[in-house]
Amino acid sequence: MNSTINTQTDEGNGGTSNGSPRQYQYNSFVDALEELDRESPLTQYFQILLRRRWMVIGGIAAGILIALLASWMTTPLYRATTLVEIAREADEIVDVKGAELGGRPTGNEFYPTQYGLLKSRALAQSTVRKLRLDQNATFLYGYKGSDESATKSGADPVDPRVMQNRATGILVKNISITPIRNSGLVSVSFDSPDPGISQLVANTYVQNFIASNLERRFESSAYARKFLEDKIADTRAKLEESERAVVNYAESQQIINFESQGNQSSGAASTPGQSLAEAELAAVNAALVGARSRRVDAEARNVQARRRGGLALSESLSDNSVLALKNQRTQLSADYSKGLNRFQPDYPSMVAMRQQIAEIDRQLGSQGNVIVGSLSGDYQAALQSEQALQSKVAQLKGEILNLRRRSIQYNIYQRDADTNRVLYDGLLQRYKEIGIAGGVGNNNVAVVDEAAKPGSPYTPQTMLNLVLGLLGGLLVGAILAFLVEQLDESIVAPHDLERKLGIPLLGSIPRVGDGEVPLALLDDPKSAISEAYFSVQTALQFTTNHGAPKTILFTSARASEGKSTCAMALSRNLATRGQRILLIDGDMRNPSVHSLLKLPNKQGFSDLLSGSDDFTSLMQPGPVKTLTIITSGPIPPNPSELLSGQRLHEVLNRLRMSFDHIVIDGPPVLGLADSPIMSAQVEGTIFVIAAIETRAKAARIALRRLFDVNARIAGAILTKFNSKQAGYEYGYSYDYGGGRKSLKRFLGKNN
Repeated sequence: MNSTINTQTDEGNGGTSNGSPRQYQYNSFVDALEELDRESPLTQYFQILLRRRWMVIGGIAAGILIALLASWMTTPLYRATTLVEIAREADEIVDVKGAELGGRPTGNEFYPTQYGLLKSRALAQSTVRKLRLDQNATFLYGYKGSDESATKSGADPVDPRVMQNRATGILVKNISITPIRNSGLVSVSFDSPDPGISQLVANTYVQNFIASNLERRFESSAYARKFLEDKIADTRAKLEESERAVVNYAESQQIINFESQGNQSSGAASTPGQSLAEAELAAVNAALVGARSRRVDAEARNVQARRRGGLALSESLSDNSVLALKNQRTQLSADYSKGLNRFQPDYPSMVAMRQQIAEIDRQLGSQGNVIVGSLSGDYQAALQSEQALQSKVAQLKGEILNLRRRSIQYNIYQRDADTNRVLYDGLLQRYKEIGIAGGVGNNNVAVVDEAAKPGSPYTPQTMLNLVLGLLGGLLVGAILAFLVEQLDESIVAPHDLERKLGIPLLGSIPRVGDGEVPLALLDDPKSAISEAYFSVQTALQFTTNHGAPKTILFTSARASEGKSTCAMALSRNLATRGQRILLIDGDMRNPSVHSLLKLPNKQGFSDLLSGSDDFTSLMQPGPVKTLTIITSGPIPPNPSELLSGQRLHEVLNRLRMSFDHIVIDGPPVLGLADSPIMSAQVEGTIFVIAAIETRAKAARIALRRLFDVNARIAGAILTKFNSKQAGYEYGYSYDYGGGRKSLKRFLGKNN
């Protein structure tokens, strides 16, 4: 379609170059206008909401009504709140690690665990039992908005367990746990139709939680005590059995050990004690070491005595006889030396003195032999003692090796007994610690603020419900508006026509009021419809290089879209300019021009197509001086046959010589072949579309039929246009000129 129009424009320009400076300036101007005319998505959304405003308003009204009904039908509930502090760790009076079963939760799971315990069904059941809520009619039936206690009092008795479960379910449903961010504080709230019940349940619920917390701690320590008692009894039996096995085996194997130092310390495993043989070996071995030392010393002295003599030894210094003899000899030697000064050696006294000295030397030698013999005896005795002790050591070693072979099983029994003893002592100590910790009632939950009796209902919150209803209704209405907009195939506004059909818009004709005649309104040049048709006429002047097309066909997708009115209005406007205009009623199936202008229709266009050459007799004067009318004439049996021959081309050629413009009011396109045949013979075809009434799909099918016959579509006219339904941008003026996009398409590159 666009290519056809552009070709016509280029031909009309006489080959004017598209690259001329004037053409470049025009294209830039049009592109700039198109860029400024582009709407933002937000503007498009606003236009959709404005067009579908009644749907949005309906959604808002429905939302507000639902909110009012919900507020009116909701039972007033009173909320009482108790503020509780939950410490991560309670103060440990007795440091007993792991006294509680499974340990205490630590880290990130501590507070979620506490919140889960606060929401537990067991806690709710204990509160129901304590307050007897299963027997409270207000609690059981007050949430329904009516007091059913009167009707239930005379009814058949209900199973108490069923009522208790029902009361528990109500409590769990209406209790709320709200942690305060970045703190250990928790708000425990309860909603009920009675403010007194709300206060009582909130406070009692927290008290039961504290009591259950203490009870859970006590039960965990009691479980630990019972567990330890059983383990202690079992370990004690094993210890007695293992110790009995140690004693019996030692008795049968004659194993006697001394207790080691480790057995005397509490809680320490005993080490194998020293046996009698090992103790004796240690003593004999120590004696052997001493005997060997004495033997070595005695041997060294004996060798020295034999080598040097007894008098050279130190033992002679301690011998009184040797000392006395040595003193006598020394005295005699001194007297003898003095006597030599007076007497000769052979002097009798001198001889006697020499004899005495010799006797003393003999006695000293004899005494030295005695010392040597004594040392030799000592050596022999030390040697015999060493040999005897060495033999005893060898004997004891054999006995010990034999004992150790027999002590392997004994040690096994002993280790088993030691292990059982350590376990038994540890269990006894643990049992004492848990016994002490079980009596300490420490708790990590404390009440900060008790619940007060509420003075006003917490729900319903009418204002909040209204706001939510308004927002929800607005959202639903907007969603429905966008959904309907996406599904709507109707053409509402001028921009819809170009966007959905892709053809240029010549103008939009406003919808006239009920009881108003469009042709009568054309007499007033200041009326909106008159201005609209003048705008269409102006746009039509730019569709070709010589102005408005010489032959124009008005058609539409279906009937009653305003094409006849458009044809007459355009013909009239062209005639007012002094041009010779011929209006032909080409709808030979359902003619309407003669009835609108109140003209006879005995003969007309069908006669011309049938072969009549009396053109003048078939023409009738129109409401304007230069406007001539040819009605449809008698309705032929098959108008398509009349139009499909060469006669239509001949008739139009003859009429074109007598008139400046020929306007044909054609039939609808869908279901008929008349308009496609005539559109192939005219210079320009104008497609008329009724706003809202015409679906885009039907219009596209009709346009496709026209394109198939190479019809030259000059543009489209949107009739019955309601600016209030189109959006805010059409609220003050009509888009008579068809928009800048139409200018670009029809003006082309002529300017």
